[in-house]
Amino acid sequence: MSENEKKNYVGRIVDWNKQAPIRAAKVTFAHNDGTSIVSYTDLEGIYRFSAKPDSNGVIQGQITVEANGYQTYKTSMKLSEDKKDFGDITIVQGSSKNDTENIEHTSSTTNKTDNTNKTDNTNKTDNTNKPENTNKPDNTNKSNSTNRTNTEIDKLVPILIALMVTFFTFTTFAIVSAMRKERFNRRDNYINFHQLPINHVKFRSNVKG
Repeated sequence: MSENEKKNYVGRIVDWNKQAPIRAAKVTFAHNDGTSIVSYTDLEGIYRFSAKPDSNGVIQGQITVEANGYQTYKTSMKLSEDKKDFGDITIVQGSSKNDTENIEHTSSTTNKTDNTNKTDNTNKTDNTNKPENTNKPDNTNKSNSTNRTNTEIDKLVPILIALMVTFFTFTTFAIVSAMRKERFNRRDNYINFHQLPINHVKFRSNVKG
């Protein structure tokens, strides 16, 4: 291959959250020799451009990615002679005015690792939440038991009041009956005493004398 011969390079732009390809993204490659190449992604998020590597077959420069609704992304790229794929570049949704250089440029292999880590983190989160879900029924049972106890107490209060009223009523009636009976007995004794014959009265008087 001659030094003036260009090579074809490819790459893909992907949404960081959805891991889905982004179409119509503008990709600008600023070659170290001072030239710039602009390409746009297709429906599959793939961009293509041709550039001339250096004398060692190495292509090196800066890639800038701009997409509607996403933050502008810039990164330095370097590919050796035997590579033509820049891999996947993931960008984050947000204001396009804010440039970011902290998002990593990832290849297909790195994306697989990221997906695996996300799955592991999701599983850990699910496992962490399980004890909380287990505790919820206990709290519900305690609340139900408390409500049942309060309801039973509310039902017993009127019964206890009725029993107390009945007890005091019967007690009062018994006391009043006893007092009336004693009063009638005294009255009967008084009447019987005055109805005795005079001789019996005198006899009792003499006995006492």
